[in-house]
Amino acid sequence: MAEKVKVVESGNHREEIREFTYGGVEHQEHIIEDRAAERNLAVYKVSQFIWLVTGLVEGLIALRFFLKLIAANPENPFAQLVYNLSYLFVWPFLNLTPTPSAGGMVLEISSLIAMIVYALLAAGVVGVIQLFASRSSPRTL
Repeated sequence: MAEKVKVVESGNHREEIREFTYGGVEHQEHIIEDRAAERNLAVYKVSQFIWLVTGLVEGLIALRFFLKLIAANPENPFAQLVYNLSYLFVWPFLNLTPTPSAGGMVLEISSLIAMIVYALLAAGVVGVIQLFASRSSPRTL
């Protein structure tokens, strides 16, 4: 079985052409690699991971906000877990604004601000990644 391989590269594409004879019949196989599509897929996966992490953080902060709003028992193990985990993400914003409370219910505005900031930060990071990952390539008409 004799095989002849020819490689053609142009821009974001690479084509490998294999010509071979098998069982007395000539075959030709084309393997096309689209580097731009592979790069776009990688950028998409990174972007989705960033949004997943942001969603988890936002959900945790939203749960904290809700538990404080309904005056959940802070001695409850679940409430303690949520407060302890979310504190890391909320502490930069604590005492930024007054925190109104009445009858044990707390309207933690700093949690809402944290959620907005993290959403904007994630959108900015994803935008920068997409901006730098999208390289323009010459196009022919």
